[in-house]
Amino acid sequence: MSLTRFIKDVLRKPEAIPTPGAIFYNATVAKVLRKPETKIANDIVEKMGNGTILDLGSGTGYLSIEIAKRSPGLQVYGIDLSRQMVKIARHHAKGVDNARFVFGNAAKLPFKDSSIDLVISTGASHHWKTPRMVFDECYRVLKAGKEAWIYDGCPEVFNNQADRRKVNEEYGFLVGRLGPKVSEIHGFTGEEYQTVIKGMLEQTAFKGNYQMALTDIWMKITLKKRE
Repeated sequence: MSLTRFIKDVLRKPEAIPTPGAIFYNATVAKVLRKPETKIANDIVEKMGNGTILDLGSGTGYLSIEIAKRSPGLQVYGIDLSRQMVKIARHHAKGVDNARFVFGNAAKLPFKDSSIDLVISTGASHHWKTPRMVFDECYRVLKAGKEAWIYDGCPEVFNNQADRRKVNEEYGFLVGRLGPKVSEIHGFTGEEYQTVIKGMLEQTAFKGNYQMALTDIWMKITLKKRE
């Protein structure tokens, strides 16, 4: 796929989920993603005992809240471009003092330079209109030597029959059945990650300092800020 066509396809997708979509997401998709996001929450808590985490495209807040509940030493901020998503997340976060949600654009983060210990994002990067700007913002707000973990869909996760069986066992037949198509629509193909996404990353401050790997039901991009 050419870069021009790729950008046009991205621009056709809404960056902010409208109110009806946010309500539908909270009732359906958010519940489907709870198990895989719980795994990510556990990985993060194992890695970090304290510090500040920023969740880009935090949606209805499940991942941020689970991290905050599991580790009181962490301050977790979620940011989303949908006001309704932020409203729902704040409702879910009542009583969890170390999880806060703000309305804002990932391409212009309201955080100081070198103030964040870990940036995370699940299922949001395919919505970003200006991904290079988002990546550079991640670099700006991260402390030296710290990482950003960007998770999004990739249909190749489901290519291997054994892996698909594992998904069925862990998350149910529906996820295993619909996962490839959903990942194709809400994510990028393996080829796009290896060509277009890598091409974009090479034009950011993370140039040459990132890795991509299929992990669980996601493609995970690990970005590291230089020391």
